[in-house]
Amino acid sequence: MTSKPPQALFGTIVVGTDGSRHGDKALAAAVELAQANPGAKVHVVMAFHPLSTRELAQITAQLPAEFQSVMHSRYPAESTLRDARRLTEARGVDASFHEVDDDPTDAILRVVADVDADLVVVGTRGLGPAGRVMQGSVSTKLLHNTPCSLLVVV
Repeated sequence: MTSKPPQALFGTIVVGTDGSRHGDKALAAAVELAQANPGAKVHVVMAFHPLSTRELAQITAQLPAEFQSVMHSRYPAESTLRDARRLTEARGVDASFHEVDDDPTDAILRVVADVDADLVVVGTRGLGPAGRVMQGSVSTKLLHNTPCSLLVVV
């Protein structure tokens, strides 16, 4: 009698990142969980709003001339996802990458629904009570709206 391979506890993991230290910690945790769950797939979500023409001009003006041509409105997202791709490939983790022009919470929830996620992993910026009241936090919004398990990495 042959036994079936163990099924991953978290077979589909969605991780939200923004390229910050907290986002990087969430990505690292998601990759580690995927490695511990054979057959798991990580969906990396980078939610952002493209830079406005004015923002792009301000940033580009501060760059050395040789780098100005590579800067464009989606550069922050592309850079973050490129780094995430390097990490997942280096660790041998099956991953896909989602660049979403939307509010971070809405973007993550959309991908969660699209891929039928088992787990969402996000970092926390540690806004503190006043910051949470003024801004709310992605992790708090996800806690109230995610239809699956949620891991908040501090």
